[in-house]
Order: sequence, then C-alpha cells, then structure tokens
Amino acid sequence: MSPEEFSACEECLKAPRRGDHGSTTPELVVILPLVMLLVTLGLQFGLWALASHALSDSVTQGGAALRADGGTSTLAQTVVQSELRELANGLVLRPVVSIQPLSGASASLFASGTVPSLIPGLHLTVSADSAGPDQQFRASG
Repeated sequence: MSPEEFSACEECLKAPRRGDHGSTTPELVVILPLVMLLVTLGLQFGLWALASHALSDSVTQGGAALRADGGTSTLAQTVVQSELRELANGLVLRPVVSIQPLSGASASLFASGTVPSLIPGLHLTVSADSAGPDQQFRASG
C-alpha cells in the first residue's frame, strides 16, 4: 500500500458517516413505550382472568352451600366471601352477592366485583352466577 493510498484510507476513517448513525434513539422512543404498554395490558388481562376464575369458583361453592339441604342465603354469602378472601385476597374489589329464589325448589346466586386497574381509566368487572335445584333428601320407597 502506497503512502497516498494509506492517507486516503485514513481520511475515510475520519470522515463523518452518513446513514443510520443516531437512528436508534427515535426507534427507542417509539418502540419502548409500546412494549411497556403491551406488557401492562398483559398483566391487566392476567389480573382479570385470575379474579374471574376466583369469583367463579367462590360462587360455585356458595351456590352449593345455598342449595344443600338446610342451606341458607346467609350461609351462602358467608361461603362466597370467605372463598374470595382465601382465593383472591385483593383481586376482587367490592364484591356484591345476591340470591334469588327461582320457580319450584331452585335458587340462583349471583356475584360481581371490580378488578384492580393497572391502567388509569380502565375499569374492569367480573361476575359469576350459579343456579340449580335445591338438594333434598327423600325417603326411599
């Protein structure tokens, strides 16, 4: 390599580069908030799914207590509240439990509540119901 070629090559290295230099900052400014929003939405959906499942299981247990032989609405509400505390302490906010007798020997239990929000302004609710005939023991024969 001649000295002239070497100096020309050295000048190329010192010359400012054109092209992609500095383009990562705008990409980061756009992409990072979107990734954070997607992660937050995923966590919010996970909270909603856990709360929904816990409320559904609690209502199923409360409905079974309501329709059992000798079951009362007070017992059913107590079962739902205790199951919610055990399964989803803090996941179902302000739970409301209502019981309605249906035609014949049937009863329906309905519960709803809200889910804690990770995103301001987003208010998600969960609800579940359980209905069926009352269980009664009958004499054989």
